[in-house]
Amino acid sequence: MTPEEWLANFETKIADVREKAEEFRVGLEAAGTTVASPDGTIRVGVAPNGSLTDLHLTDAAVAGKSGAKLAEEILKLARKAQRDAAVNVAAAFAPLGGDSEAMHMVTGYVPPEEPEEPPAPEPIRERRLWQHEEPEAAPPPPPPTPPRRPARPPRDDDDDFGDSGIMRRD
Repeated sequence: MTPEEWLANFETKIADVREKAEEFRVGLEAAGTTVASPDGTIRVGVAPNGSLTDLHLTDAAVAGKSGAKLAEEILKLARKAQRDAAVNVAAAFAPLGGDSEAMHMVTGYVPPEEPEEPPAPEPIRERRLWQHEEPEAAPPPPPPTPPRRPARPPRDDDDDFGDSGIMRRD
């Protein structure tokens, strides 16, 4: 290979790396994501590095929920958004990283998917009685228990003075 061929080959490789680096930069800028709750009352946005950039709650999101339940929903959405952003970063880096050690390092930080929530139980259907059916009788409540009297203290028969009392007449 002549020096001119080597230089041309090297310049082609540099141009290819620059192009892939620009694609990565554009992909990295777009890697942040926003995730919303199924009912749309909570929205969480994260940057490509997973940091929180947006949190939007509607009035309906906080109505009738405990603070713990609301916090749980927000954190669940934040984790999903962080995972989605990490997947987007890995996808943006793939053309540049290929099957390299650097690519394995980037994909090694992608959080695992959260387990799916079990489906909500089906509502209990109302049982309708036919005319000839009797309703199931509930067992009668137990009778109330009377309050217990406190136990009497034990009688102290051990007198130091015996049966002879000062105030006693014989």
